[in-house]
Amino acid sequence: MVSGVETRPAPTLRDLYPGLNEAELAQVEDSLEQYLELVLEIFECLETEADAKAGHLTPDTGEVPCKS
Repeated sequence: MVSGVETRPAPTLRDLYPGLNEAELAQVEDSLEQYLELVLEIFECLETEADAKAGHLTPDTGEVPCKS
């Protein structure tokens, strides 16, 4: 933890969309999951292309790097 930085839990979908009912929240969750799967698929394709060109988008650690 960085000194002086307040930490709090990430907001839930219910926090972000308080007016939605359970069925609508389930639809939002499903859409978000599909979106994230697409983003991961695009990333993996780019990583594969970079590997084919003897380069790497990310270090070969098995983890996606994040700037802190």
